[in-house]
Amino acid sequence: MPPLKVAFWILWPLFLWPGENPRHQDLEEQPPNLIILFSDDAGYADFGFQGSHDIRTPHLDRLAQAGVRFTSGYVTASVCSPSRAGMLTGRYQQRFGHELNLPGARDATIPGSIRGLPLSERTIADLLKEQNYVTGLVGKWHLGMADHFHPMNRGFDEFFGLRAGSGPFWEGLAGGIENGTSPVSPDSLTYLTDEFGIRAVDFIARHRNEPFFLFVSFTAPHAPMQAKEEFLDEELPRFETEIRAQNAAMTRSLDENVGKVIAALEQYGLRKNTIIVFANDNGGAMPSNGSLNAPLRGAKGTALEGGNRVPFVMSWEGVIPAGLTFNDPVSTLDILPTFLKAAGGKLPTDRTFDGVDLLPYLRGDISDAPHDTLFWKMQWGAAVRAGRWKLVRTPSQEHWLFDVERDVSESEDLSSLYPEKLSELRRSLNTWETTHVPPIWAIEQSWHARTAERYDQQIVDTFVRR
Repeated sequence: MPPLKVAFWILWPLFLWPGENPRHQDLEEQPPNLIILFSDDAGYADFGFQGSHDIRTPHLDRLAQAGVRFTSGYVTASVCSPSRAGMLTGRYQQRFGHELNLPGARDATIPGSIRGLPLSERTIADLLKEQNYVTGLVGKWHLGMADHFHPMNRGFDEFFGLRAGSGPFWEGLAGGIENGTSPVSPDSLTYLTDEFGIRAVDFIARHRNEPFFLFVSFTAPHAPMQAKEEFLDEELPRFETEIRAQNAAMTRSLDENVGKVIAALEQYGLRKNTIIVFANDNGGAMPSNGSLNAPLRGAKGTALEGGNRVPFVMSWEGVIPAGLTFNDPVSTLDILPTFLKAAGGKLPTDRTFDGVDLLPYLRGDISDAPHDTLFWKMQWGAAVRAGRWKLVRTPSQEHWLFDVERDVSESEDLSSLYPEKLSELRRSLNTWETTHVPPIWAIEQSWHARTAERYDQQIVDTFVRR
């Protein structure tokens, strides 16, 4: 080749207008990476971006500032396993019998082989693999212990974590931690929240040159309350109770490892081409784990706002406006259709999906609310929200009516003042329940009794030293 031609092919990219570099174009055309960050049993009020002055979460605060904070963000269930089942399928879990928490009540007629996310369901990982995404789960699964429920049989290419719903952060870690399907040696493990952060960063580093979906399912601050000693020593003088200090220290570890994930994206130039969602799997498990749900009434296990309304953030730099506050109700049901559409895929037509793609609403292309109604039900209670109105059916079959836009604390039952609205929402809830199949397993009676008490529990603010 003549010398002038050689020089041209070496130097021609330098003469392109900004944005025309072929490598830059490839990055822009590549579908976005997709990350879900999940905390476990955290309190609604226990993050800086939620207004907390007691627990330090600088990395999550910056994530919220870089995107949208949903003030009415909901999960599909107020306990761990059905909440995950709804989010990962984009469908109300009552449609396929995963209504209640695992493992459920002891019952010889319900074998372990069916105690998990039904094999008829397709997960977000299944659907994204069809879009040529590499898929990974780091952390808690809680959707079935049997091998056929294993994450790597449900669409995930990689798994590092625990199949169970909870476990220790220090002692006995290796008893339930797997890398793929292989048990992990205890000598190779550090503090569990840190371990999940390390593994998430490693996944990003290895797959930075291809589209990936990563679900980082932290177990903090779920019990057992086991914080890192250095964090706990700093938090103990700031709180009146040790359990509240444990919660604060465990949440700090969670935030620190979220920061590591975001730093890895920035290191590899992936931050602007990654959609990040942060949410909690259900309402805070107060008072048992020292969480705080104020100003919401209720806690984990209830159909009250404290059971199902959670901290919820989404960020996609350059697409979702920074610093946005979105007040209309949204659900973790919406993550699957939002991610799938961004990945270039379409929802399968062989089943009903209950979530919607949120991006047109966040960009202002659609001005209506994403959902007319949202529903919740477990064996001991149910609820429906339509606009500002919310009906709660308690375990004792009382029906309460709240205006949650005016009374987010659900302190004033308006059922006697608005009987027509009460009847309307009862009909709506009853109609929705006709779409269900029976729960595959029942709930432990001890859970039922403990949860019923939480409907009468007032907002707890006694953990915090002012």
